[in-house]
Amino acid sequence: MMPRVVGSPFSPFSRQEWATWLDAMLRVAAGAAQPPAVELVLMRDGGIAALNRAHLGCTGPTNILSFPDSADAGRLGSLALSVDSLRRECRLYGQSPAEYARRLLAHGLAHLCGYDHGPLMDAACAELEAAAARAPDGAAGGTAGLDAACLV
Repeated sequence: MMPRVVGSPFSPFSRQEWATWLDAMLRVAAGAAQPPAVELVLMRDGGIAALNRAHLGCTGPTNILSFPDSADAGRLGSLALSVDSLRRECRLYGQSPAEYARRLLAHGLAHLCGYDHGPLMDAACAELEAAAARAPDGAAGGTAGLDAACLV
């Protein structure tokens, strides 16, 4: 099974670009094993604020949320990413949108892999980000984690 990318018309990147980065990260995270499936849902601040309140009891939007899926061994879980927060925060942190998008994906994926904040997670994120940065721009040659793509 492959990851699923649910796009947003407000995303600064195509579904193929997101899939390429996620695919590269999943291949590193899986090592020699078959990469697990991951769903990536791109949304606006209002949608992620509702998820943040419902699942974490926090008020307001956040940049990315991770929802592990322990019921299916072939599926790692879902990521929800706010394209509004991405646009706002890349300027705040002085990073290009692509660099910051890969950073958020790596952060969310590291949580799905079981990492908590700290030096081990920082090292895992750096490895995942590097893999995505090396991926060919927009050329989703492999789609190890993409089971479907649709625009919402």
